Amino acid sequence: MTESVKNVSNNDQTNQNGTVGGDLSCWIAGIDIGGTKTLMLLSSQQAGNEVHERILPTLASDQPDEFFRWLFTELEIFCREVGCSLDQLKGAGLGFPGVILQEEGILRNAPAFQWPELDIRPVIAKYYSGNIMLDNDVNMAAMGEYDQGVAQGHQHCVMVTVGTGIGSALILNGQLYSGQNGAAGEIGHFIAGDEGLYTGYVADADSFGVFEQVTSGTGITEQARRYFAAGKGSSLSLIMSLAGGEAEQIEARHVFKAAESGDLAALEILELPMRYMARGLANITALLNPSIIVIGGGVAASNPSYYLNEVRTRLQRYTVLPTLLAVAELGNKAGAIGALAAIKSSLTRT
Repeated sequence: MTESVKNVSNNDQTNQNGTVGGDLSCWIAGIDIGGTKTLMLLSSQQAGNEVHERILPTLASDQPDEFFRWLFTELEIFCREVGCSLDQLKGAGLGFPGVILQEEGILRNAPAFQWPELDIRPVIAKYYSGNIMLDNDVNMAAMGEYDQGVAQGHQHCVMVTVGTGIGSALILNGQLYSGQNGAAGEIGHFIAGDEGLYTGYVADADSFGVFEQVTSGTGITEQARRYFAAGKGSSLSLIMSLAGGEAEQIEARHVFKAAESGDLAALEILELPMRYMARGLANITALLNPSIIVIGGGVAASNPSYYLNEVRTRLQRYTVLPTLLAVAELGNKAGAIGALAAIKSSLTRT
């Protein structure tokens, strides 16, 4: 389906005419590639910078050639639907759920795309000859919030996403910071306490880090299920009611919903994840001194006020540096909006 969405232009990243390179006939695309769904945005450089969106199921393929053939075929169809051609598409920003090695063009640590560690740029070039900007989905989401969301005007911004896993992205001096191997912001392996650090523990790039095991939606879900399986929680707990009376059906959202109502079991389960998250954010604040930390992801979005208040209360005890803590505004469109902003910025610099 194609529909108009919020204008995502950024006057700071365009020339005096508000266009990429002054070319009124060109279009740009921002694409957020998820494990199950892909969101495409197309932006015209005509007056008003109208933006269109298309959502479609992601093709699951272990071959990059097959995947990119599918992706750019769908993008070409989308272009025709909105009245342009792929040839008019001057550039495309692509966000992936994994680490992009910028110099090598290699996608790593992407469970949904178990591809050989080869440069994907020549594969893309077989199907699209325009400019390409590749990055991971959290970096793109941070760019979206920086460009059009809650982080507008903040030159030093950190975004932390709390969902199935944990991720973060750094915008320093108005620029994305990716680190030596494109893995800056992989905070899942933070050490915020002794939890999970059993004797002989060794970090594994293919597994959740100890911080992620405690603070992610998956981690909270597993902790809650263990809590009730061990007989610590009452069958009268609101968590059990929300989960249909079955401990194995408990999810993180049930725990947060119950905690909002003051459920004692929920409060006890969340004490460690909230403490670890506040410690992690305090360390980020001490190291980078950002003016804002943006919290996104499905876990935080399901109970934004409660989540933010619980983390903020603890964070204020752990740091003396003033930092704004805010919930992401753009939801599941942040990655595509950021990809659009990233390719526009890249093109205006060339």
